Amino acid sequence: MRKNRWLYYLGAFVINLAIISLIFWSSGLVPFGDNNFLSSDLGTQYIDFLTELRRQLVNNNLHLYLFSQSLGDNFFPIISYYLLSPFNILLVLFKSNTVPVAADILIMLKISAMGVTMALFLSKYFKKIAPTNYIFTIAYSFCGFVASYFYDLMWLDALIMLPLVAIGIIKLIDENKIWPYYLSLLFAIIFNYYLGYMLCFFSIAFFIYLWMDRQLFKSENRLRIFINYAITSLLAGLSSAVVLLPTFAGMLNTGKSSFDVTNYLPSFRFGFEAFTQLGVGGNTFVQRLHHGPSVFMTSIVLILLLSYFFSAKILQKDKNNSATLIGILLVSMMVTTFNTIWHMFQNPAGFPFRNSFIFTFVCIFIAYKAFDEGVFRDRTALIKATSTAGILICIGYTTLWLIPKLIEEMNFETPDNTTNGYYFWISITCIIISGLLLYLFGKNRKYQFLLILMVAFEVGANFNSVMATADFGSQKIYSKQYNAEATALSNAKKISDYGHRIIVSKSGINAAFPEQYNNYNDPMLFDINGLSLYSSTLNQQTMMTLNDLGYFSKNVRRISSSGGTELTNALFGINYNIRQEGKKYHIIDNYDAPTMAFLVSPDIYNFQMEPLKALDNQNRLWQSLTGTNTEFLKNAQINSMNQTKHKKKKTYNYNLTTTADGVLYFYVSPIDYNHSKIYVNGKKISTSQVMVENQAVMELGKFAEGKSIKVKISTTTPLGMNPEYFRTLDAEPFLQSKKVFKQNSLKITSDLKHDNLKGTVDAASDSPLFISVPYDKGWQAYDNGKKVKINKVVGNLMAIDLKSGHHRIELKYVVPGLKIGWIVSLISVILFVIFQVYVKFREKS
Repeated sequence: MRKNRWLYYLGAFVINLAIISLIFWSSGLVPFGDNNFLSSDLGTQYIDFLTELRRQLVNNNLHLYLFSQSLGDNFFPIISYYLLSPFNILLVLFKSNTVPVAADILIMLKISAMGVTMALFLSKYFKKIAPTNYIFTIAYSFCGFVASYFYDLMWLDALIMLPLVAIGIIKLIDENKIWPYYLSLLFAIIFNYYLGYMLCFFSIAFFIYLWMDRQLFKSENRLRIFINYAITSLLAGLSSAVVLLPTFAGMLNTGKSSFDVTNYLPSFRFGFEAFTQLGVGGNTFVQRLHHGPSVFMTSIVLILLLSYFFSAKILQKDKNNSATLIGILLVSMMVTTFNTIWHMFQNPAGFPFRNSFIFTFVCIFIAYKAFDEGVFRDRTALIKATSTAGILICIGYTTLWLIPKLIEEMNFETPDNTTNGYYFWISITCIIISGLLLYLFGKNRKYQFLLILMVAFEVGANFNSVMATADFGSQKIYSKQYNAEATALSNAKKISDYGHRIIVSKSGINAAFPEQYNNYNDPMLFDINGLSLYSSTLNQQTMMTLNDLGYFSKNVRRISSSGGTELTNALFGINYNIRQEGKKYHIIDNYDAPTMAFLVSPDIYNFQMEPLKALDNQNRLWQSLTGTNTEFLKNAQINSMNQTKHKKKKTYNYNLTTTADGVLYFYVSPIDYNHSKIYVNGKKISTSQVMVENQAVMELGKFAEGKSIKVKISTTTPLGMNPEYFRTLDAEPFLQSKKVFKQNSLKITSDLKHDNLKGTVDAASDSPLFISVPYDKGWQAYDNGKKVKINKVVGNLMAIDLKSGHHRIELKYVVPGLKIGWIVSLISVILFVIFQVYVKFREKS
């Protein structure tokens, strides 16, 4: 019996592995081909974060603060949100340039593991081990959520843990065992707290369902069961405080902490068009940001689910209980108020209905109950269910296609028609065949393998609807370009002092990506100190500080290195600008910058940013740093301006005269450089490799004082005669001040890889030490071993006051909330152990 049980679980794993391998093989994805999935979040975030995690694991140097996160930031929120999956330990088996291969293998293993935990749930709840169970394990492992979001591989752990949480609740009720539920819920939260939070809601809903389904309110043990469940749930949540508290503290610094009342209005998020999601191809990769709830569960499961409510074999009270559970989960997705609460009180920025996998699990569970009761032998129920499934698909496609057509005919709007009739006919065909196979299975059990094959075909076809609309990158190109850039940046770091930053103005790795790649997380990918970052954990004040100084930010999750000037390069200690030219990388600019900390004037404490005035902010900031009234950025003289209109764009022709020797900069907000053209003396100015869509400082060239310049700008942005648009950085006073700052720089001696910053500096007089690292309550500063106060300056940067003399400076970082998190978790674990002993003692008494 034990051998059969292990073969049963092994079969669930192997079948899933075979299906996902076939899907990846047919698409030529690594490890079966050269294609890799360098699209969406996997290409722009996960690969970079996984590469950094692999680097730390291999080097045995786990650190919780990264200077490669924009100007530097707490790494813990990224770890807890993206990287706590136990599967990630396998990264040590791969090289840095093959992390995309590792990501695909991790996805394959996670999907295979889903089959095992689902198989375990079915065997525990229904007390059956049979090949037909694989119908439901496959449907769950390749459900609509997985097909739509498999490349967001951090979320897949929640689907592995969901059946285990359900098993834990069952064991708590049936066997008075509380530790399976405690451990499953605890690890579900730890592996991914975001979907783990949703599993807490599922736990409540499933417990209430079992309470009603088994009529526990009539049981003599009802109070014991409720108390055990409530206390165990509470202790599991508190035991995860080591992850939750520091993560919560970090996320309070992001743009996601903002409140929007519209996210709580009781409006409907979808209508009848959502029925298309029940069929093959309801979602495609193109629609990943905006679509209905991903609730695909295969035609066989859908027919069984509907049969459960049509069949006379099922008691009415059971139908009512099941309908209530499904209804609650459906309303939680449909109504904006509840959907926002399910998503941790934030409206998802793309990838909507992230709780849809819970709805699908419950539907598959109810479908198995119907299967277990033999509803497939109820011909009438089967016909009604098959017909209803087809009607629902027809209603969905009719709503999605016909109604927008009618609206278009009435000249109200031109809808975005994304329906595909090909998938409609596949869905209808699958429903008809599935209904027939279920009928035949009711006559003869030998058709069970055809049912399994039908489910496998359908999940493969649905998965392919995503793969077919996605573009792939090249692993061969990625590996080659990664090695070339990593080598170039490693060599640059060797000749640069500690405490400097590097920017890459053109990267060869972009050639490996199938779509526009904006290099936001390349500093983390290549282990350099940079400026840019793309993450849900981006510190909002840091983003605003850089944005106010002219750097491009698309939204609260992104900050780019595009928009810098020689002045900001010096401010942030950017020493080198590296660029790929041909097949080689070259240092095209050596800015000879101070380090990321240097002595400045006390006027820095009086400086305040002004929004949408980047060049003015830079000028006033440098005056504050130097303690002078020198105009470092001088307005150009606008002699004349005329404009012409062509369609939606206007062309502005400026005749300028420079008022200083140096680099001429242009800044206006907003402006979409990606759809604008700028010419200086007839020569088109090259834009950044990043798609700048709202505002950033643009360099127009280096000119002598008194030079006449013609600037032509073709854009949809309305422009005028404002002399602040064009400013020249006066080279002579700027270079003199930069030289002084460099002489008074902190000589940084730490490699910035151990959550600290160390260095020495000699102050000729009492001066603030400006540190171009974001202000964070986790930092503690020490001057000659004595703790000193850290001041917040220049938006979100730091400064400490120094007396004249020699100083040994050390900044140590401790993740805010981590210590108290450990304490709460440790106490909670101890309390659970005590509670476990108490439960066992009461059971024996």
